[in-house]
Amino acid sequence: MRILLKLTGTIVLLLFFTLLLLELALSVWYKSDIVDRLKTLADNGLHSSMYFEDIGISALHHFPHLTISINNLSVKESGYEILRSERITLQADLLDLFHENYSLSKVEILNPQFFAPIDSTGKKFRIRAKAKSQNENQNVPKLLLDIPEIQIIDAVIIVQNEYKKNRVRISVDEGTFQLKSFDDLLEFKGNAVGVIDTLISKGTLKQTAVPIAAKQTTFRFNTLDNRKLFDGMLHLHDAQLRAYGLLKPTGNGNLLDITLEGDEARINDYLTLIPQFRPLKLIQLNPDAKLTLTIRNSGFVDPVTFPNVDILFHLENATFSRIGVSGIIDSVNFRGHFSNGKERNAKTSEMVIDFGRAKIDDSFFEINGSIQNFDDPYIDIDAQSMIELEDVNGVMGIPDLEMSGTILFLADIHGRLSELEKKYRSKKHGFNGQIEFKDVWMNKKSANIKIENLNSKIYMKNTKLTLSNLQMKFNDALVRMYGQTNNFIPLVEQSHGKTSNVKLNVNIENLALSEENLGRNKSSNKNRSEQKNFEFPKFLSLDCDVAINQLSYEKYKAKSASFNLALNKDSFALTASHFTIDEGDFWIKALSKSSPSNFNEYEVWVEAKLNELDTKKYWPLNKDKSGQIEPNKRPIYSNWIVHTDLSLKKLKHSNFELSNIRVFADLKKGYLDAKTINFSFPFGRTKSSLNVHLLDSTYQLHGTSNVALKAFNVDSLKNYYNRIKPISGESDTLLSSKSKSLSIKDFSINVTAPKAAYHHFEAKKLNANIKISDNRARLNQSSFDMFDGSFDLSGLIRRNENLDVKAFCDISASNINLGKITAEFGGANSEMFSEQHFRGNVGVNGQVLLEYNKELIHQEDKLLGKINISLSDGEMINFKPITESLKFIKQANRDTILLANPNLEILIHNDEVLLPMTTFKTSLSNIDFFGYHSSEFDFGFDLQISVADLLFKSQKKKRAQVKNKKETSIGAIKHHLQARTVNGRMQIESMKKKEYKNQLHKLEQRYMLVDSMLNQMSIEVIQ
Repeated sequence: MRILLKLTGTIVLLLFFTLLLLELALSVWYKSDIVDRLKTLADNGLHSSMYFEDIGISALHHFPHLTISINNLSVKESGYEILRSERITLQADLLDLFHENYSLSKVEILNPQFFAPIDSTGKKFRIRAKAKSQNENQNVPKLLLDIPEIQIIDAVIIVQNEYKKNRVRISVDEGTFQLKSFDDLLEFKGNAVGVIDTLISKGTLKQTAVPIAAKQTTFRFNTLDNRKLFDGMLHLHDAQLRAYGLLKPTGNGNLLDITLEGDEARINDYLTLIPQFRPLKLIQLNPDAKLTLTIRNSGFVDPVTFPNVDILFHLENATFSRIGVSGIIDSVNFRGHFSNGKERNAKTSEMVIDFGRAKIDDSFFEINGSIQNFDDPYIDIDAQSMIELEDVNGVMGIPDLEMSGTILFLADIHGRLSELEKKYRSKKHGFNGQIEFKDVWMNKKSANIKIENLNSKIYMKNTKLTLSNLQMKFNDALVRMYGQTNNFIPLVEQSHGKTSNVKLNVNIENLALSEENLGRNKSSNKNRSEQKNFEFPKFLSLDCDVAINQLSYEKYKAKSASFNLALNKDSFALTASHFTIDEGDFWIKALSKSSPSNFNEYEVWVEAKLNELDTKKYWPLNKDKSGQIEPNKRPIYSNWIVHTDLSLKKLKHSNFELSNIRVFADLKKGYLDAKTINFSFPFGRTKSSLNVHLLDSTYQLHGTSNVALKAFNVDSLKNYYNRIKPISGESDTLLSSKSKSLSIKDFSINVTAPKAAYHHFEAKKLNANIKISDNRARLNQSSFDMFDGSFDLSGLIRRNENLDVKAFCDISASNINLGKITAEFGGANSEMFSEQHFRGNVGVNGQVLLEYNKELIHQEDKLLGKINISLSDGEMINFKPITESLKFIKQANRDTILLANPNLEILIHNDEVLLPMTTFKTSLSNIDFFGYHSSEFDFGFDLQISVADLLFKSQKKKRAQVKNKKETSIGAIKHHLQARTVNGRMQIESMKKKEYKNQLHKLEQRYMLVDSMLNQMSIEVIQ
């Protein structure tokens, strides 16, 4: 037993080494020989160029057969790649290798691509073989064409004829064939399954994604005269066609005689071959129905010549229905034939309809006749039909459409289409036809559209078509229509590029439309931009006059509407358009400069004269998901040019009203040029001009506005602003930096007002110029009169992201009445600080920093200012702090005191007012003075009085000193006083020198701090 096992192992090992040696020998000694022999076969047999990447040889893969693998094979002809394959595997008997006899047992072709190109000149490119000579080298190995199995996997076949503008691309999933030779005949037989990816005929896409199969198909090639014979079954979709015939090469073409025959019992399968029928889902129900279909292609054909085509068709006793619909089309009989004639072109083509009949219950259709010469058709057709819409409704199967009524059709055509136009004015009839609508009723439930009592006749005489007195009710609106065209032929025959000019007149009474009628159902989530644009017919030019006595759309109403609408494939024009709404009259004119279906460019002129308009009626505010109210989003079309001339007596919008409005503006490709925007509002009138243009996705605003205000109260104006501004959370101002869509680059506002009041202050002759840019406004100049003097202001206003406002102002004033300004700021001490106690002229020069919240309410705890005041010709008359504290001085000298100060500085911080040390020249004495105001003390000031001036200078010298502009000082002997007002009562008392200096030091420290804060804030605002 052990010996037997050893013997068996030895034999197996010897066999393994033998096969291994054989594999090594083939790859080393015979591979180059096989490569050379294949190249010799290609060189001696082909004119075309053949390339391959590598050849593999193995005896083990399919032992005892030899396996030869050709990788990345490519065959090219004149630069075109005719054949490409990822791998071709050949199997042959191993012993044949040594006898130089290459009989293949199997061929497997993986991912091949076959390309049959014909260029625009009609030249065909294919694999060209060399002709064999009688003296052919006898040493060339003979390839026996007897292959039991040829397998093709994932193939692509492309046939392209640029001359005829034809192209076919077929994907073959799998094909299995046999190849045998019988004497002078080669036979190629088998099956294949694939898809016609695209079928283009004469430049037009005819079919896509058509399942195709070839079953029991035989191709025979006669090696003596090169005849090719076909016979087999061709499956397209579910349709089964028998294909048979032959091709005989002749010159650069072939003599052709191929016939396709249909299976008369499989009518439903043939319906799938017609693309227009597939969406209808028609099925044939009658088992006795028959279809005869024969397609014969014959004659000589080459890359530039078409074959003779003859088609015979005969459909008998068919009954059709749509899947899921109860109605049927009965007694369908149709017989005829088609031929492309002797010259195989459109001119010699002819189609004959021996008869065509069908009926639906009481409705019927009949036709017979012929069409000759498709280039210039001669038509001889008689047709008639009577359609009861209730019958048709059952076949159409549209759930939300109901129809009733009768349509009669009659046509008698005898003549050439090109000659019908010549007969237009003659009495000879080449085309007579009539369509009559009788009591037609339609109801489309989904769109809420109802048509009732439609009655009309359409007459056709030669090329003239006349619509006679159409009357109907459309959603209870009475519609009357009539019109005509002198040439309707371009609507049915468009190859000559002519146009039908149609004139229509439409009169409508009480038309009511809704979004539902127009297919804009609010419940639909479909984006309107995804809906197809309306495409106006290319060969129609429409001129339509429309008059509507009353028109309503949703809640909008208009009356006395009339317009002329001219439409063609390139443009449209709306002219003589006028309508009236409750608010007034509109006149509109519109033109397009290109195709209306492409929406390239429109130009519109709008004129309106209105009385009172409430925007809430036409543009109501919507609520978003959060419940916040947001303005309607209205589209801005960059391809529109709009010219407006608007007059409006009163406009109501949200919380405000405007009146006497006049607007002249042009909108062109996203650029707005408003030459005039004038309107009145409760506080005055505005005259503006502006322009807006789009730059880097941002609308940039430039313009000017002149605002003439009436006498106004500042608080009332602020309240008005807070009432009309947009809702919080939206961009409530053009100055807001949150507004990314609109940027104000340069907008100048000029303001005038006769009077402006703020609390108990009153300014007159107000003039201001404000320039707005981005999130800041610059007050270039502002002037007004107050306290008998004149004021000038300039400064900068900024708004932050929280919509708070900061204003930095420069103030200057001259000739201010000291008595009036003292009386205004006297507050609770009006008896002491009144106009009769003070006289003189005051000059002011300084800076103030103010802050306001988004409601423009002044933030009193955020106030900084530095004011320089000059006082001249000043007098204090019976001023109690002087008269009461200096009773030891003669009363006549105390009653009227002259005073002057060329440089009095005041510093303001929130509710605090600081008066640093300054010297007053008075007719009593020179006085050093500093003081403050705060919430604790209404007024508080400390005085340092020159005793020498009081006691030793004469009144005459002191008065002269006051009027003298020279600086002065206080002598060595001083008296110190302090004055405080608490709860409206003045308290005056002496104070020690040390206490006086302490108070002065504290004031100076505070002054330096506030002054530094003011300088820092000023820098921040300016930046």
